Amino acid sequence: MHHVGRQVADDRERAAGPAARQGADAFRAATRGARRWRGPAPLVWVAVAFAVVQLAVMPLRLPLGWDEAVYVSQVSPRVPAAYFSAPRARGISWLAAPAVLLSASVVVLRAWMVTLATAGLAVAFWPWRRLAGDAVTAVAAAAFAGLWVVQFYAGEVMPNLYVAYGATAATGWFLRAVTGPGRRGVIAVAVSVAFTASTRPPDAVFLALALLTAVVVTPSWRRWRPAAAVAGGLAAGLVPWLAEAYTRFDGPLARLRDGSGVQGGMGWTNTLGMHLRALNGPLLCRPCHLTWDYPPLSLWWLATPAVAAAALLLAGRRRGRPARLRRGSPRTAVLALPAACAVAMSVQYLFLLDYAAPRFLMPAYAQLAVPVAAFAVALIRGAGRRRRPAVAVALGVCFALHLVSQYLVLQRRTEDQTRLRADTLRAAGLLHRAGLRPPCTLVGPEVVPLAFHAGCSSEALSGNNASVTVGELLRRVRAEPVAVAARGPRAPGFARGWTPCVLRMPDGADWYLHLAPSPRVTGRCG
Repeated sequence: MHHVGRQVADDRERAAGPAARQGADAFRAATRGARRWRGPAPLVWVAVAFAVVQLAVMPLRLPLGWDEAVYVSQVSPRVPAAYFSAPRARGISWLAAPAVLLSASVVVLRAWMVTLATAGLAVAFWPWRRLAGDAVTAVAAAAFAGLWVVQFYAGEVMPNLYVAYGATAATGWFLRAVTGPGRRGVIAVAVSVAFTASTRPPDAVFLALALLTAVVVTPSWRRWRPAAAVAGGLAAGLVPWLAEAYTRFDGPLARLRDGSGVQGGMGWTNTLGMHLRALNGPLLCRPCHLTWDYPPLSLWWLATPAVAAAALLLAGRRRGRPARLRRGSPRTAVLALPAACAVAMSVQYLFLLDYAAPRFLMPAYAQLAVPVAAFAVALIRGAGRRRRPAVAVALGVCFALHLVSQYLVLQRRTEDQTRLRADTLRAAGLLHRAGLRPPCTLVGPEVVPLAFHAGCSSEALSGNNASVTVGELLRRVRAEPVAVAARGPRAPGFARGWTPCVLRMPDGADWYLHLAPSPRVTGRCG
């Protein structure tokens, strides 16, 4: 078999009814890899359009959020590194490092991340051009890029989008490696899995398990090179995480235990309802007791698994009726494997964590975009010449309405974050007025972004990010300005003699400070 997209004629299919043959032929046409476009591939134009939308819609001056402050501080020469908890990985910090080292400007950083996201979209879906054809690949990339959560996080220093890119590329190159000659696919699989593991190790483990399971259950895929590429890529990508586990957490098992504790204790649960309710925001639903607002905006989420299943049934049609997927079938492999990987990578978020966030399922959305796109293209090509324009227009209108709904959600989430993060910047300016200027230390359970924008170290005495003891903190008071910050006026026992100060916020969520005695502290907060 030269490549997955190739299909050998099936004599039994000729005996099927005309409608069945038409559906199967349409699917073969939709996923035929032989079709090539002259000039830049449609996928490239989708990526360019994605970048243009980003620059037109998303504010490049949006200040950094909580998690971004943690990741950026690890590579910034201008601010102290925030506490790096057990579940995190450093891959996203390394991606942001060139812009962070070059400039302190958030505009430069956002522009760099948009550039990476644009290139990543093309790289992630590139191997699918030969597997599914240019049309399906471009539609899949557009469907994924049109989601509000993808557009929001394209300019953010967050790992989930790049996990989606790495997993989608790994699945595509894996299919090419197990069904075709040459070593390029094998090398690309290893690189893609390693990239995913360096960005978010648990996701990479579930991805690798899905790919290795596919090798075991599919006789025609039992080749040692692709399997070794998956295992080797995973091992290589986990090296930084493992090294840090031994140097900071007393080993991998201790780090996993700490990571589970930070995330509230991982165990069997069911958060499908949480993810549905949190689909359109907020960015983090923890604890998640939301009501399901605006159900029509969530229809795409409910429809996606059904459409993907319909694509699989169409791909496996035999004798004019839906049939079981044939092992190793070229038509089904292109769709079944990304669907299986999407399910595998969703397990930890849907059934092991007791909270939700829209960004968690981005890797699944990227993989499911392939069968969804194949189904849409097959509908158009199988409609017949007379009905084809009407079907294309109907699908185009549905997609346009979907994009409009995603844009409305994006605008709402962007406005909320702009307001919240602007308040944090304002509070940081008031901290400087009170005398807390670098080097300085800010202590409290919610101070990470505030300390980052003020140029101070962020510390916590308790909770998931506990990083300092009272004794260590009191010793630090002798060397630099220190303040305890909280949302309530009550001071901890060791700080009751410190100078109280209130940072008044426009939304009423004031900061209550207690400033340690220091010649540099003015106590003027207002």
